[in-house]
Amino acid sequence: MISVFSKNSEQKLRRTILRGVYEENLVILGRRRSRLANQNHYIRKRFFFILLMSITALLLNRNYMANTFTPQDEVIAHATTRSLPDQRAAASFMAASGPSLYGELLGNQDIPLRSVFGLGVQTIMIDAGHGGSDSGTIGKMGTMEKDITLDIAQRLKTRLLRTGKYRVVMTRDNDSRISLSRRVEMARNARADLFISVHLNYLPHKPINIVETYYFGTPSDDTTVSLAQKENAESEYRMSDFKDIVEKIGKTLKLQESRDLATAIQKNLFLNSRQHNGAIQDFGVKRAPFVVLLGVDVPAVLAEVSCLSNREEEIELASDAHRENIARYLEAGILDYLGKGDITHEAKR
Repeated sequence: MISVFSKNSEQKLRRTILRGVYEENLVILGRRRSRLANQNHYIRKRFFFILLMSITALLLNRNYMANTFTPQDEVIAHATTRSLPDQRAAASFMAASGPSLYGELLGNQDIPLRSVFGLGVQTIMIDAGHGGSDSGTIGKMGTMEKDITLDIAQRLKTRLLRTGKYRVVMTRDNDSRISLSRRVEMARNARADLFISVHLNYLPHKPINIVETYYFGTPSDDTTVSLAQKENAESEYRMSDFKDIVEKIGKTLKLQESRDLATAIQKNLFLNSRQHNGAIQDFGVKRAPFVVLLGVDVPAVLAEVSCLSNREEEIELASDAHRENIARYLEAGILDYLGKGDITHEAKR
């Protein structure tokens, strides 16, 4: 095997020498440029060839990078996937999609946009329902909804501030009447990331105690329509304003997150309340066309945290401990939604 390689090397060397002698003879006869000239020409050709190949490689590499590696927004999605395994489908979708597919992304209800885009929460707005001349519903013992919602909202604010993680603001901190449009404006001015409106229910023909939580959407029953009509009364919105507001319905992010926030709050309200009142009923998460929820640009819910038409519950609401517990349940729901809560804890009396 070695002799074969040696023989081939000798033949190659011989051909090289003979070619050199032949070319030198041609130069002497004037039929070819000198070796130096040829070398210069060869170097120039090689330089331009390498330059061309480098440019081509660069262009191909940029195209490869654009199709193979992950843009900044998609990196966030993958980073989130490590802590949220249930969102792998969202991360995969983002990794395979370009800007032209963002429309498809926004139309896919199964992709959690808050996590995909790494959106955080800094400011939480708490809306105590009714106030001032608008007393809300009134129990048979004279308990007014506006007073209970304000007390619970203030307690909720105190609890959330104790976490040291959020800025918490309120639409009202006294017995004043504030229109629905003004509440929406306050949420925008405060740059709120979440909006939680606290209310009490009243079922005149059903002396039961219930909890239910709403986010904006098309109602599925007449009772919800009637409740929305009552809550939307004197909203102070004009017909010309409503066209602009209605356009917000299709915001996928808000609908997704409002639904998830409502689910977390309702679950905590019911599970914790049931520990102390086995008769309480879970009326679940519902959609309703509440104007205050539609106008706010961020995830927004309306929680009916108690029922004043139930006599036993009205008596309980006179207790500081019970109102503190409801605030605790709401806090647990919010923190559960934000991924930092524990829905199994029992509220202390």
